[in-house]
Amino acid sequence: MPQKARWDLAGFTLLELMMGMVLLAVLITLGAGSLRPLWQKYQLQGQAEDLLSSMFLARSEALKRGVRATVCVSKDGVQCQSTGNWEQGWLVFEDTDGNALRSAQEPLLQSHAALALGVVASGNPTVAHYVSYAPTGRSLLITGGFQSGSITMCRTSSTPAQGWKLVFNALGQTSLNKVTLTNCP
Repeated sequence: MPQKARWDLAGFTLLELMMGMVLLAVLITLGAGSLRPLWQKYQLQGQAEDLLSSMFLARSEALKRGVRATVCVSKDGVQCQSTGNWEQGWLVFEDTDGNALRSAQEPLLQSHAALALGVVASGNPTVAHYVSYAPTGRSLLITGGFQSGSITMCRTSSTPAQGWKLVFNALGQTSLNKVTLTNCP
């Protein structure tokens, strides 16, 4: 009588292995669905912190270089936009002419791509398209008046909307606050 190969005596059959893989796939699918809101929450927070970091960069570069530095809304990562919101992306640049629009000779300090799909970031009228820092570190409008306001970032799919608000004061200081909104614009 022929002896069975050693590998036949112990282990799993192909059918048992396939059933185990199907069960694992089902468990992963169920687990991933419940983690999506948590992942979106932290993604939104990370993007709000990215915008805050860009504001800190602009202010510190204005102080360090002794020139005006601006953060502006940008769709293409090269030029500032006078329409649209912050979710398009933004630029940080040395604003030598003080007009809050980047020209080719003004050094680009940072470029940030568009935010994740479903994230809205809109500012009130004074900070709708740019935030500009003078060499003193104060935030100023292009007219020379002090610039203060807020940019609200939230996800359109959540109700009530959990979001983040960047608040700018006339001294150029910026804070990031967690907020609950009745709806995300």
